[in-house]
Amino acid sequence: MNLIIIPFHDWRKSEAEGFRTRDVHLIRALSKLDSVDRILVINRPTTKLELIYKKLNTKLNGKIILKTNKFNLTHVDSKIYVADYISYDIIGQIKQKQSWFFNKYGNANYINFIKTCITELNIEDNNLLIQNIFSYKCAEQISSKHKLVDAWDNFLKFPVYKNFRQKIEIAYKSLSNSIPLWVTNSNENIIFYKETFGVRNLTLLKNGLNIDFASNNNTPEELQSLKRPIVGYGGKISYLINVDLINYATNHNPELSFVFVGQVLDKQVYDNIIKRDNVYFLGDKHYDVYPSYVNSFDICIVPYNINEGQHGGDSIKAYEYLSTNKKVVGTKGNGLLDLEEYIYLTDDKEIFSNELKTVINEKPRINLKDFSWSSKAERIVNLLSKE
Repeated sequence: MNLIIIPFHDWRKSEAEGFRTRDVHLIRALSKLDSVDRILVINRPTTKLELIYKKLNTKLNGKIILKTNKFNLTHVDSKIYVADYISYDIIGQIKQKQSWFFNKYGNANYINFIKTCITELNIEDNNLLIQNIFSYKCAEQISSKHKLVDAWDNFLKFPVYKNFRQKIEIAYKSLSNSIPLWVTNSNENIIFYKETFGVRNLTLLKNGLNIDFASNNNTPEELQSLKRPIVGYGGKISYLINVDLINYATNHNPELSFVFVGQVLDKQVYDNIIKRDNVYFLGDKHYDVYPSYVNSFDICIVPYNINEGQHGGDSIKAYEYLSTNKKVVGTKGNGLLDLEEYIYLTDDKEIFSNELKTVINEKPRINLKDFSWSSKAERIVNLLSKE
């Protein structure tokens, strides 16, 4: 099977930060299956200004196979090739912001280059996996034997996209009409996509983990001097974070060290977290070293808002936490209820705080193979094969 995949994240970002998101986890897992021959990744369009601003390299790591002034095809891994588009439309990107991607994915020259790449790689017989709602115009113009939409996380609920809701709705509706086969990462999303966009052939495909995640157990130097037990959160500081819960827990557990590892996406949320003496923000870590931080935590937490705050998500960090067999404490939302057998869940800040007073984990251990990205990749291949 040859695959064409349209991920959400820029391949450069994954090279710079580590391959840690659902889309690239699945791409790499698919590339390791014997049943998969070649994978053409259609990369997220960008501009040189964006690359400079984000401190990302212009050139992808690998060997360039095809090259024009705007487009490149790069062989980045044994089975993986990346079609790349660096646009000169800097002003358009600045003015249009996120909606710029709807137009650039539909750019006729980019689509023609993609078709040239398909011919060059001899993958006219292919299946397509779309993981990026902004790329629907591109996905609908590619000729593929079978197509599958990975509609992870409901983008209509992300605050950052509130000004583009109508365009996102159009994209979802268009895909529901043109591509009948969908997967998503939460039961909440299944209900939403069926009721809102009439999607019928919809399968639950939860997130997963690398089964060797827990093998990186060297304690980072930053943690060696901290008082234990260490309560750790590995993830983005965003609107999902329950600030009141964190502030309550850090205040009522002064004997614990609270460590946060990850990017700060929402400065207001970060500012509202009280910086007590037992609170440590260590910033983002490359995914190659990130597991060593999680493996050094004594308790792992998922302190999320629920109800209006959740977006039909399914936390990858929860699966990674669970692979370490450490105690995991979370709130009842964003897919965690499906893991209630393995995680201590509560929405009460006092109960949440009290659960942190002991590191003893009396929950059963997950079967790593059942939750592996490899098993998720095999399900994708099976779904495409049955179409």
